[in-house]
Amino acid sequence: MVQPPFYLSIAVPVPLPKVFDYLPLPQTDLSDYQAGLRVRIPFGGQTLIGTIVDIPQHSDVPLGKAKPINELIDSKPLLPQDLFRLGHWISEYYHQPLGECFDLLWPVLLRKGQSAETSLSRFWQRSTRLTSTSESITDVMASLSRAPRQQALYEQLEEGTLYAPKQIADWGYTPSVIQGLSTKELIDAVDKPSFEPTKGRNEAPPRELNQEQADALEMIRRHNAFQTYLLDGVTGSGKTEVYLQAIAPVIERGQQALVLVPEIGLTPQTIRRFSQRFDADILVLHSGLNPRERLDAWLCALNAKGERGQIIIGTRSAVFTPLPHLGIIVIDEEHDASFKQQEGVRYHGRDVAVVRGKQRNIPVILGSATPSLDSLHNALNQKYQHLKLTERAGDAQSTRLKIFNLKKQPQDQGLATALVADIKATLAREEQVLVFVNRRGFAPTLYCPDCGWMAECKRCDAKMTTHQKPPYLHCHHCDTKQALPRQCPNCMSQHIQPVGAGTERLEHFLEQQFPACPVIRVDRDSTANKHAMEALLKPVFTGEPCILVGTQMLAKGHHFPNVTLVITINVDSGFFSADFRAMEKTAQLLLQVTGRAGREAKAGTAIIQTEFAEHPMLSLLVREPYSALASALLQERKERQLPPFTFQVLVRADSHRPQEAEHFLHVVRQQLHQRLISTGYAGVTFLGPLPSPMELKAGRFRSQLWINSQNRTVLHRFLNQSLTDLYQLKGFHRIRWSIDVDPTENV
Repeated sequence: MVQPPFYLSIAVPVPLPKVFDYLPLPQTDLSDYQAGLRVRIPFGGQTLIGTIVDIPQHSDVPLGKAKPINELIDSKPLLPQDLFRLGHWISEYYHQPLGECFDLLWPVLLRKGQSAETSLSRFWQRSTRLTSTSESITDVMASLSRAPRQQALYEQLEEGTLYAPKQIADWGYTPSVIQGLSTKELIDAVDKPSFEPTKGRNEAPPRELNQEQADALEMIRRHNAFQTYLLDGVTGSGKTEVYLQAIAPVIERGQQALVLVPEIGLTPQTIRRFSQRFDADILVLHSGLNPRERLDAWLCALNAKGERGQIIIGTRSAVFTPLPHLGIIVIDEEHDASFKQQEGVRYHGRDVAVVRGKQRNIPVILGSATPSLDSLHNALNQKYQHLKLTERAGDAQSTRLKIFNLKKQPQDQGLATALVADIKATLAREEQVLVFVNRRGFAPTLYCPDCGWMAECKRCDAKMTTHQKPPYLHCHHCDTKQALPRQCPNCMSQHIQPVGAGTERLEHFLEQQFPACPVIRVDRDSTANKHAMEALLKPVFTGEPCILVGTQMLAKGHHFPNVTLVITINVDSGFFSADFRAMEKTAQLLLQVTGRAGREAKAGTAIIQTEFAEHPMLSLLVREPYSALASALLQERKERQLPPFTFQVLVRADSHRPQEAEHFLHVVRQQLHQRLISTGYAGVTFLGPLPSPMELKAGRFRSQLWINSQNRTVLHRFLNQSLTDLYQLKGFHRIRWSIDVDPTENV
């Protein structure tokens, strides 16, 4: 058999650390193929969509076993070169199969092999034939005398205007009426792209900057080459205004700006700010869009001509948007945990954005009032440019932060009685209140005081949360739901009762206490529907007195001008967690949520309700700025040799059988240790295997193994030489395992 002139190396979205060589289609030549094209291939007993990553002349696959591809889907590569390189970098840095990394880059519909075409919608307009014939409107109306509905519709249509079928249907006309006019050539069908970006109105002038803002902006604008800037500004210091003015020259040049936010709920207000400021096309990309909407927005960004600026606003995965004219990247709330993907390819959106900025040689701005210790460490080492905003912008005053010691204090439904009086006084001044409790549902658990029974999830090491709207028990870890029991299943007592306070319980209590005041609950349950967050918060922006009750969804970047009192409840668990990052996350959460108070001219007060008022870290947080606590935590990490002073990889494994995952990781550790001896790498250590903090989750027993090193390069070289062996381990077919580089969650 004659050796073929070339092969196609294809990245296939399967959990195997290799690419697969295929033959080209018959009657095609090398000029038909390029790296980055999508192909349809036979793989085992199924058909998959893969991406060509190389076109070698030789292959290790025996010629008789090499298969041709089924179909060449694209005629030209859809991925720009920087995204193509980014896919390779993600695979190399996070030690993930190349096919799964390239799968991240494609919208869902392109992963399924659909064509990269914008969807079209049909519109109708009056026919233009009257302008080219002697026929008059009178003649047309006379010809429709026996079709009064067609005559009425034709008369209602204005010349030169396009009408959607839904709009015509809303007028009361059926499709047969439209079809009748079309058959008589009195109206024409016009197909237009379904997707339209938000058009910026450019109606709000730039705000005057204070000296710190002006200095930060000058530093960012000084040169257009790659540099990562950590914009470290207290809540309300005007970081968004710095973003806007840094982006302005990019838009004037007809380039694109990528803005990443941590939550879908932040996108409406972000869109509003940007559309008021810029005459630009604004695209939104997040998980709330359906696959068709996401593909249309993706294609709109890809096909930008460079004549009109574009601003792309999205959550974590928007970092993979193809942007041929990208000029700047902004990551707002860079510390937020949601930027780290916790399933599949466990990339960090912030770090990927920095790498993309370096590849494109453009500035990257990381903004936060409570920067992650990783970013602060990079700033202290001059890897990032540290820009500080220590004062609130405009007339806003610093929020007074106070500790309320809950010990020996009367309370009702989890809220101290004295704080209810503070809420009453705030509402009397026609101001707004935010009550933060980071627990969804009515109560964290259901309890029987007679026998001590608690409602526990059978599939997780966790309590079932009690909900009352509607009434049911819900495990927030595996999503198991069951009916609310009327009696204790253990002793048949009728005295079972919910214990603790969640958002629903506080909402109900505050509605009873303040019946004349709106109580608005914001959590994942109340915002499950599309646009629900925007609708819920609409009354807040009117400035009328109200009470917001919510989880950390309210802590991230929201600007509530008339909120002057913030009360935080149930944050004590973060002080005593086994996770070494817990104190950092607790401090960030506290300062973010308390920063919602007093963001305009009225002074704000934030009260932390706690049973551990004497905790040294909490006292430091209240007395000093965040930087003091961050310095103390960094010093503690340095002494204990924890990140960011060392580098970690977490190998996770789980199985339906107890001890099986732990046994697998013992074998993994033994194999890695043997590799360590044979390669002679120094400074790589192992911890574990250990059961995960929540060992049983969703019916699977979980275990983990830590790999540590003080040298990032050494750690990655060791993994490069070791991980292939793990994929070849035999006898563990029921095990699921994963690699997490730079883990941020120990769960």
